[in-house]
Amino acid sequence: MTSPATPSTPLADPALEAVHRTRRLAELARLGLHRADADAVLAAAVREAACALDLPIALVSIVLDDAQLFIAAEGLHGWLAEAAGTPVEWSFCRHAVAAQRPFVVADASAHPLVRDNPLVTIDGIRCYAGAPLVTTRGEAVGSLCVLGVAPRTFTPLEVARLAALAADVVCYLEARAA
Repeated sequence: MTSPATPSTPLADPALEAVHRTRRLAELARLGLHRADADAVLAAAVREAACALDLPIALVSIVLDDAQLFIAAEGLHGWLAEAAGTPVEWSFCRHAVAAQRPFVVADASAHPLVRDNPLVTIDGIRCYAGAPLVTTRGEAVGSLCVLGVAPRTFTPLEVARLAALAADVVCYLEARAA
């Protein structure tokens, strides 16, 4: 008698494993980040990020366990603007969340972690820089990120500016939840 075939197991994705950590999910709940609320402060933060890094799109992206939710967006159009998020598997931001440090992609079409992503292959995203939103409890809940449709390198000064803006966003989110 032969044994039934065992379905192949997909390779583990450390970034996806990280977004499912219980403490991180509890922090999302504590901050009330499971919904998208219109917010003038966050809207100003994404405008400033887009302007500071001279890119058309900036987002405050909250990485839930099964999706990323855009709670603020600048320059987003089409289906992404209407959906205000994507499946977590498509999230570039999950890599910044998992590592708790900026994730920078100069050319997404050549980057091994994202080159097959539908946001790259269908929607044409080519560059990305995201600074994690790390709370005072040490949990990364999302990212302040900028995106563009042409390859582009980011200077250390630009990444530091984005990280400083992300820290400001975290301060605001924590104060808002208090």
